[in-house]
Amino acid sequence: MSADILLAQYKSWLLSASTPETVTPCTDNKTIDLVRQRILEEPDLHNVLQNEAFHLISCGLQGKTDLLLTLQHLACAFQTLEQAALYLYFTPWRKEFHIIKTYSGHYVHMLKAVLPQDAIFHALKRLNYEPEEDGTSLKIQVIPAPKTLAEAALGFLAAQLECKILAELVSCSGSTEVNVTDLIKERQSWRGEIACMERLHKLVLKLRTVPVAKAPTVLGCDNGDILYQPQFCDNCHENWDDHVNRGCRMVIDHHVQSNCMGSHMQLGNDRSHTQVTQVDFIMHDCVFIQKSLEQCCESCHMFHSAVCFIVKGCREKGHNVTQMTSSEKMQAVTEEQGRKHHLHCCLQTGHLPHYRCVHCRQLHYINCEGVQQCRRQGHNVSMIMLEKDQRKWLQRSLMDLTLLCKNIPVHTSKA
Repeated sequence: MSADILLAQYKSWLLSASTPETVTPCTDNKTIDLVRQRILEEPDLHNVLQNEAFHLISCGLQGKTDLLLTLQHLACAFQTLEQAALYLYFTPWRKEFHIIKTYSGHYVHMLKAVLPQDAIFHALKRLNYEPEEDGTSLKIQVIPAPKTLAEAALGFLAAQLECKILAELVSCSGSTEVNVTDLIKERQSWRGEIACMERLHKLVLKLRTVPVAKAPTVLGCDNGDILYQPQFCDNCHENWDDHVNRGCRMVIDHHVQSNCMGSHMQLGNDRSHTQVTQVDFIMHDCVFIQKSLEQCCESCHMFHSAVCFIVKGCREKGHNVTQMTSSEKMQAVTEEQGRKHHLHCCLQTGHLPHYRCVHCRQLHYINCEGVQQCRRQGHNVSMIMLEKDQRKWLQRSLMDLTLLCKNIPVHTSKA
């Protein structure tokens, strides 16, 4: 499906939904679902739409620690840009829309709050807005053609949906400790959510043990300095700068201890493969949904339930998928207990968590003062944007993880 078909669908919505009296961004589910599906499978469509989505998003995410919240704000910024294009499309005669003040209104609250000035000017240039010499406004000399305005509005809608796709990927990866450079690169390179999510899982695991010291220049943003790096270690909760040679002692100790235990257990274990260290493994959502812990994909560094549809794909790719032993299950549960989040007192019965603090391992309700206190202390606090993810985090926090070991006998040694 080409961009022309997306444009035809968008124009069809324009004719049926909007009027000069009520100009609003696109809310048509059919149009939104179609655009989302196409850019999800073909990220290069952003180039065809000429919206420079990845460049603008990368610039907006620079230096931000709360990726999910920033992506939400970026989505709102692109929605504002879409509406600006639609105002010109439906009411080109209204002079008030030919000038945008840079010191008030939507420019300050929706655009400047999340995007650098150069990026805003670059985005608005597509609508023929040019900055005035005094820097207090942007002005249009010639109104773009209706087709150009419709294409620009569609491009801003696609950029808005891209922000939501990236937010879902970050959320579903199980951690907000995703380097912005890696996030954008993987999203551009991999087709579909599952493939991209699998890659992000691996990148998150790397970040937990080896923080990125330098990132390559990406999409024209500055000089290759770090775009994002976790401030605190996910294992010991101490600042990365306090680690010796940038390595976490807890991880080193665990690797040594686990390797010794693995060597000892192989003497009485007839499994052919070497027992893997589990400190950098994570549990797939299927474990918590089905309350089952049975399989381990060593290639993806992930645990799965007895029946998980992703495992089939792992086997087809030649990944090493094995049935977990009793000791491996117990070790996995012990590791997960250390990563488990707990409910803050602000969460009452029936509430879903809206924020989580990686440092305190707590889930918070919306508008909780504890969230601001954590941020003032430099904690990594992330918004849980999607309701399905809010339910997942709540389920994980309430689940008795010992249920995953319920079939393990108390005495495993032979008489």
